[in-house]
Amino acid sequence: MYDTHFKIRGTRPTSDRIVLVYMDDKSALRLGRRHGGWSRLDMAAALNNLSRAGSEIIALDVIFSAPSVDPRHDKILADTIYNCNNVVLARISSVAGLGSVEPIVPFQEGMIGAGFIDLPLDQDGCLRKIHFFNAHPLDNGALQLLPAFALEVARTYRNLDYSFDFSHSNYFTLGSPEQKQLRLPYPDLLINYYGDHHVFTRLSYADVVNGNFDPAAVRGKIVMIGSTLKTEKDFFTTPFTHYRTVESPFADRFAASISNVQDADDPGLSCHAQAIETILNQDFIVPLAAWQQLALLIACAILGHLLFFRFTGTMPALLSAGGLLLVVLLSSQLAMQAGLWVRSPELLAMILAQIGASMILLKFYEKSRNDWVTSAFGKYLSRTVVEQLVKGDINLNMEGKHQQLTILFADIRAFTTLAENMSAQQVTQLLNRYFAAMVPCIQAHQGTVDKLIGDAIMAFFGAPVPSSNHPQQAAQAALHMLETLRQLRGNSDIEQLRQLEIGIGINSGEVTVGNLGCEQFMNYTVIGDAVNLAARVEGLNKVYGCHILLTDDTAEHLDDTLVVREVDQVVVKGKETATTLYELVGYRAAITREQLQALEHFATALQHYRQQQWPAALAELEQVLTLSPHDGPATLYRQRCRQLQAQPPAPQWDAITRFTSK
Repeated sequence: MYDTHFKIRGTRPTSDRIVLVYMDDKSALRLGRRHGGWSRLDMAAALNNLSRAGSEIIALDVIFSAPSVDPRHDKILADTIYNCNNVVLARISSVAGLGSVEPIVPFQEGMIGAGFIDLPLDQDGCLRKIHFFNAHPLDNGALQLLPAFALEVARTYRNLDYSFDFSHSNYFTLGSPEQKQLRLPYPDLLINYYGDHHVFTRLSYADVVNGNFDPAAVRGKIVMIGSTLKTEKDFFTTPFTHYRTVESPFADRFAASISNVQDADDPGLSCHAQAIETILNQDFIVPLAAWQQLALLIACAILGHLLFFRFTGTMPALLSAGGLLLVVLLSSQLAMQAGLWVRSPELLAMILAQIGASMILLKFYEKSRNDWVTSAFGKYLSRTVVEQLVKGDINLNMEGKHQQLTILFADIRAFTTLAENMSAQQVTQLLNRYFAAMVPCIQAHQGTVDKLIGDAIMAFFGAPVPSSNHPQQAAQAALHMLETLRQLRGNSDIEQLRQLEIGIGINSGEVTVGNLGCEQFMNYTVIGDAVNLAARVEGLNKVYGCHILLTDDTAEHLDDTLVVREVDQVVVKGKETATTLYELVGYRAAITREQLQALEHFATALQHYRQQQWPAALAELEQVLTLSPHDGPATLYRQRCRQLQAQPPAPQWDAITRFTSK
């Protein structure tokens, strides 16, 4: 939210008193920079040129902490710093294992000030504040307050004494009483960013070294010199660059993209400049005090209570909550632009918690009533349909609509024969046990049970609750039904139940879905050619010796987690066009290596079969049956190949199987 406030506010114009001199890649190339570092003679030339041009303060975000190979170069740069009499140097207050890092003594003797350039990052790696001071222990046991680089540059620019007054509770002052002091907030400085680094005037270091710049651009200004070489890694995520960086969270894993990531961040030099601009403009962001934040939180709680809990409808409560949320967001944005940071997430959480509580209370009685209706009528209708009726998502009219759905038919194999030796009570007990196991499998995959037709189940997927992957749901439900049936057979105390085998047919297509019947009695169902085809496909399981058969309209929408194999091209009774038939084999993760090999041999056999290469097809089918002796489609095709080999088909044979009965 803090960063969002900056993004909404946008960039603002600066005072134009800070100029950034970038020691960039182009400068390194033009000046012949070596791996050891920047030339101190070049730095001396840059300082002389800037000083002659009238720069007020020259701040070096570069630490020359070790002597040069040539002591003469250090002497020239030290003399230049002394003669300019306006140079502020950088230091590092603390480095793990090394302590503080400072410029060499000859450079310190000529500087007018020095500040630490350590920048503290928040937990998310974003730079939002700087520390004004770091405490440095002295030999006598006292503590020396070391100023931040930005604070020291601002002090020297305003020509203030190094004097502080910490007697005030809300701020401290910099400078002696007779001077125009700077008032600074406790305890740290929240940088009031004016934008990214492009808001400042920028010069190339090589141009400054060579004197190729307009003196008016730096006259009377603070000139800051620092490296932007990518190898220095002196780049920081700020509120203005935060979203740019988050858009490419994996870019830093690839060497080719490192430059893109760093270009999205701001150089450390510009971050110091933003802090200096904030200090000099006295344009601070002050967090709301803890007691003020608490008072605001309580006020929101009271207002939310008065607004939300008086409504008895969902929409009025939501509208009031939305209005209050908008007020909080707009108010916090306006406060931020005025320099006051209100922690709006706490307020938003309070409002959302209250609207959540009001919705719970509002829905409590409705839920109790709806649960009773769903429980009572869900025993006679599909529970999904009842739930949608209660919600009002199904209109109680006689108008259907066209929709792409997936239809599933499941039927018990040879149930009539099985039931001949059973009493009516036993048949009822058997079917109830069977349906009690199968129906939850369908509902678990968002299927709607349309009707129970004797020992058959008709269900559809994709309505009344819309779904974009209804073919996948139907296929998963079918596999779930087979697995549940295997468990049921193993644990059943009914002998006939242990003998149950089922066939499942699945087809996807456009159907008419809606209420059919009359005003006195309605049935939420589906009708259409796609429904009839699903029923025909279910019956073909007996022909091919399969458990689950799909049409191509369903198979082509399944993902790679499921394994299917093409079985045949058929024309079922009542249709004139051919349908490609597939068997749903199972989940890929559960398929064995032998099964995969058998499927490959079968696919090759099917290709030879359609090319009338009977011996080759038979050889592949024998391979299938060796790996899977009870494979139904392979057994059927072996019989077909032998018959066709003995009695070759007519020249116009197209390898399509036509069925004249159900």
